[in-house]
Amino acid sequence: MKILKIGGDQIADSAFLTLLATTIVNNDTPTAIVHGGGNDIADLQKRLEMEVVHIDGLRITDPASLQVAEMVLSGTINKKLVSGLIAAGVDAIGISGIDRGLFRCNKKAHPSVDLGLVGEIQKVRPEVVHDLVQNNITPVISPISLGTDGKHYNVNADEAAAALAVAVKADKLFFVSNVPGIIQDNSVVTTLNPTTAIKLIEQKIIKSGMVPKVLSAIQAINAGVNQVRIVDYKGLSQNTGTTILSKGSGNQLSNADKETSNVVAAEAKFVVSTYSRPLPVFTHGKGAYLFDSEGRRYLDFTAGIAVTALGHSDKQWVEAVSRQAGKLTHVSNLYHTEPHVELAQQLTESSFADRVYFCNSGTEANEAAFKFARKWARANYHTNVKTRIVAFEGSFHGRTTGSLAATSKTKYRSPFEPLMPGIDFATLNDIASAEKTITNETCAVIVEPIQGEGGVNTASNDFLSELRKICDKNKALLIFDEVQCGLARTGNLWAYQNSDVKPDIMTLAKPLAGGLPIGATLVTEDVAQTIHPGDHGSTFAAGPLVCKAAQVVFNRVSQPDFIANVASIGNYLKRRLLELEPQQLVEVRGSGLLIGAEFSCPIDSLIQAAAKRDLLLISAGENVLRLCPPLIVTMAQVDEAIEIIGESLGSMENNLPLIEISSYFKLEFTLLGLSKRRQSSFL
Repeated sequence: MKILKIGGDQIADSAFLTLLATTIVNNDTPTAIVHGGGNDIADLQKRLEMEVVHIDGLRITDPASLQVAEMVLSGTINKKLVSGLIAAGVDAIGISGIDRGLFRCNKKAHPSVDLGLVGEIQKVRPEVVHDLVQNNITPVISPISLGTDGKHYNVNADEAAAALAVAVKADKLFFVSNVPGIIQDNSVVTTLNPTTAIKLIEQKIIKSGMVPKVLSAIQAINAGVNQVRIVDYKGLSQNTGTTILSKGSGNQLSNADKETSNVVAAEAKFVVSTYSRPLPVFTHGKGAYLFDSEGRRYLDFTAGIAVTALGHSDKQWVEAVSRQAGKLTHVSNLYHTEPHVELAQQLTESSFADRVYFCNSGTEANEAAFKFARKWARANYHTNVKTRIVAFEGSFHGRTTGSLAATSKTKYRSPFEPLMPGIDFATLNDIASAEKTITNETCAVIVEPIQGEGGVNTASNDFLSELRKICDKNKALLIFDEVQCGLARTGNLWAYQNSDVKPDIMTLAKPLAGGLPIGATLVTEDVAQTIHPGDHGSTFAAGPLVCKAAQVVFNRVSQPDFIANVASIGNYLKRRLLELEPQQLVEVRGSGLLIGAEFSCPIDSLIQAAAKRDLLLISAGENVLRLCPPLIVTMAQVDEAIEIIGESLGSMENNLPLIEISSYFKLEFTLLGLSKRRQSSFL
């Protein structure tokens, strides 16, 4: 069987309909047709004075827009195509994806916007089409489909055609449009392999409406369709156009590509899109390096966002976790375990704190801190007024409704408001602002000694000292969020030791268990005495496995020689960054191995360029490069990173354009299992 996807523009051309009918009649291969009609939909929307919005080539479809789409696709265009075929001698029938449940779909997810009633096909009933073609009837299919929730959805016709071709095990799939194929250097590319196709998308040689055709084509051939061609109506009969070759045509994907494809495809289908992940797919790590499914090695200067303090696959850590996993993993907090108590003792004896509450993340640790502060205030001052919490501009304390309320960035907060009430914001390092904002109604002030997500902004020693006095004056607790900057990251075991200002509560998480989920809220005895059984809890917190892992990390990072080395390597990293002296560099700041390099321009291009050179970097805002490698990073590895950064800065200094492919399409074309970095040529 062959599948033809016909664009709406071609349906209005009587010459094309005649040619199409002739092709079907003179060919013994059964044919099914899927059609679009985007321009007709847009025209009707404009006549009805409806706003037309596209994101990444997809029409945002509200209920009114869906009515228009369904009327045009399943009505006007479908019947026009069917009647033209019948008039030319083809026995045809018009159906939609809804009829007999041909296409069942879910609401299509997008990383940044709600697409509305746009569907993504999950299931196809191939017997619907087989039954028709076996009786020499050509089905003409509108892509309007039925959702698993019972709603009607608009599905991209290119995607629908590819899904149908895969389901019916079609030999060939044709995308028929008003262009003769893929155009490069003013000529048609006759054959194209998937890897090169992706490169042409990245280079914007393939763009606009051709992108979903190519992506759908590659998905189809990866799933078993032998040949896909992109043609105009002449190419349909003359065997011209662009052929995207199948895996069985000397263009097979490597095992590594297939592994990448399988992982990304499954993620796109089954995982909620809270993150937009680019390639690669990582399979293992060693020390400061990560390795992807192709065996490519990357120097990791992210450490899982300051998590893997001991690097990847640390031998001592692996052995300890393996041993504990063979003994006891979980009993809940209803019972005692030794690792729990041992870790609590280590943390309190090395810090200002007297007691520890364990949880599973930094966000949870901050949530506990807020609850404890309010309980403490109520217990000590017998009032329901002293409940307000002060945070600082540029702060990031987590993404749950309580911690998010204390996170200053509007883009994180606004989609989920209303959040936890009673939060006030002051300006970091502005004593006057702190004095004005902190009042006798304040129960606690939360501050990051070094803001990580907010731009690697350091709270000055003088400011923290005054903040301590202001809190004492207003009988408010001082909370240090050391989730990212604690545990030797800044060149001291605890970030508060850089200023000699002791908090009343301190929160920890990221590096504590070396990559396993744990959080901790450290408190003074004064705070602890106000917390009683039932006030707070967690099923999974402080299980023996994660606590044993945390002990390994703590025992290593708390050693004086280890801490001194972090400080030394951090200073070396700062010096090497300053030696680069790029034109756009504004400031290098931070402490230890939490360094921020601020530029006068966005740094996405720098991060992308570094990744292509096998260095992983992350940002802290639009124009701040955040360097937080594993704490075991060596001077030689710093040199390696600086060399790559220096090379990558050329992309910024020469104002080279970014590859503006949306996160959505990155997900879509990574379904194809293709490495963006793999060199290839036209076949």
